Amino acid sequence: MNLQVTRERKPLDSALKRYLDEIAAPAPAVRPAPESPANRRAVMNRALESRTSIPGLPNRVETRDHTITALRTARLYTPPDAATPLPVLLYMHGGGWVVGSIETHDPFCRLLCEAACIQILSIDFRLAPEYPFPAALNDTLAAWHWLVEHGNEIGGDPQRLAVGGDSAGANLAAVTANRLSAAADAVQPSAQLLLFPVTDHPSAGHASYTECANGCGLDASVMSWFWDQYFPGVWAADPNVSPMRLEKVPTLPPTFVATAEHDPLRDEGIAYAEKLRVAGVAVTHTHYPDMHHNFPVHPGTVARFPQSIEALNHMADWLMKTLK
Repeated sequence: MNLQVTRERKPLDSALKRYLDEIAAPAPAVRPAPESPANRRAVMNRALESRTSIPGLPNRVETRDHTITALRTARLYTPPDAATPLPVLLYMHGGGWVVGSIETHDPFCRLLCEAACIQILSIDFRLAPEYPFPAALNDTLAAWHWLVEHGNEIGGDPQRLAVGGDSAGANLAAVTANRLSAAADAVQPSAQLLLFPVTDHPSAGHASYTECANGCGLDASVMSWFWDQYFPGVWAADPNVSPMRLEKVPTLPPTFVATAEHDPLRDEGIAYAEKLRVAGVAVTHTHYPDMHHNFPVHPGTVARFPQSIEALNHMADWLMKTLK
């Protein structure tokens, strides 16, 4: 199913290209490699961590780790000098359901926590291939129910709870919001924050998979490999896998969608924002025409590209207005 005609790729800014070449992570082998998944994950996580050195990282943000299920933990971020109760954003990190962690996304959560003056609960969900679908989704749903039950104990406002994430984490956030909407007795999120989201299976044929296949910080082949690790043998059109495939959009809260021009996930993010808008959801879609996948989330770009701070401010302003 070819959803769009591939157009000529817009050239990368020369400074951005140099940066992307510098941070290029080793692409995982498409065929089985001799090293273990754990070793491969360690290599890719080191690449993620190498781009999270942020000048002036807020140090006054308070953090505390919580056990939210028998085996899973979450890190709570609380802004300095803020009067509680505060809105709480349940946050799922990106990394293709395979890599990434609370630690790789700690700098971004600190920045967003202070900028938006909200609490953030960043969760440690299970990773593939050891734990394939629906493990991460089940962990996300369990974390939501834990937050609903314990939100007031951690200084949160039970009336102002949101879900969010970046890349594959945004996929988990979107599916969680959709699942909660279908549950009559579930507490509903007040907002969802979808940053450069995965919303559709690569087989959908979105043109940006071809146009931005490589050299944009996330290679299309790597994204396809991630899908193979987390969703082996899963039906691609299952809306619990590909929220873009929902036949009918449920009642959803105000939604922020961020997309970037130089991103293989660009077109599916744009299409999902439009799908929600047509269904009557209050959507704020911000597109960054000169940046790459997840650029403000692993912000080694902060010192070099002002677009990262601009994007962070867009997210923070929207969260403050939506969860006021």
